[in-house]
Amino acid sequence: MTHSMEIDFALKSASHYSLVELADLFSRTYVDYFFPVNMTPEMLSWIVVTQSIDLAASHVSLVDNEEVGFIFISSRGLSQRVAAMAVLPDHRGKGIGRAMLAKCIGDARKMGYRRMLLEVIDGNAAAMALYRHLGFKPTRMLVGWERPNEEENGNTADELTEIDPREVARAIVNEGDADLPWQRSGDSMFSIQPPSRAFTLDGNAFAVVSRITDHSAYLDAFLVPRSKRRKDWGTRLMKSLFAQFPGRAWTISATVPEDLAPEFFLACGFQRGLLSQFEMVLDLINHK
Repeated sequence: MTHSMEIDFALKSASHYSLVELADLFSRTYVDYFFPVNMTPEMLSWIVVTQSIDLAASHVSLVDNEEVGFIFISSRGLSQRVAAMAVLPDHRGKGIGRAMLAKCIGDARKMGYRRMLLEVIDGNAAAMALYRHLGFKPTRMLVGWERPNEEENGNTADELTEIDPREVARAIVNEGDADLPWQRSGDSMFSIQPPSRAFTLDGNAFAVVSRITDHSAYLDAFLVPRSKRRKDWGTRLMKSLFAQFPGRAWTISATVPEDLAPEFFLACGFQRGLLSQFEMVLDLINHK
């Protein structure tokens, strides 16, 4: 039993729950979030696999045997990441979120992890204060990009080759910028699977596209090897993607460092998205 100043509650490993139960709890806790989430078991299964979520290291909080909150922890190498954390509206402000995160921090130290990181939406002052209190420090701003559905006006496009997403992952590991955010790293791309799709333009530029519908698509990865940069390969690949999936609005989630190629995205018709977030990191070795 975990005790706070206002309420008693228990923490239980998320591994004891089915995906159906966890998806339902996810949806109920995120009902009034910045962007409400209607999570399905299928969506959650994809997230667990692609984001390296360790359900044994994750927890569900209970009050009077009722599930009222959860924290999902991703594990990779010597790092862990808070992939998601939320509490039902009626149970917020009672120390439950703090206790869940403190429990995971303590477990991570015992296991020998060296750092824990998370992202927090810019403007979420309460969450930012909590994370700072527990020792997390902001490291950089992450932004997203959006491109409306636009006619391509007959622009010529190159033919793309569809490839295994692991080829994109290897390219990012070998050619990507150092210290990419967790969700943009080559390690994350190694977990990508259908329905996401990966493409290359003659082996000189690479992309991963996900959540493709009749009206929209997400760009999850985009890379031009160092030796090929500033030679128009990036622009050609982007035009080819627009031609491959015409009539769609494009989104790049807010996981891109704000200083990473903003001029390029603007030149390709993107505008910076309204949502941005801070990456925060806790040094598990030197901060007690």
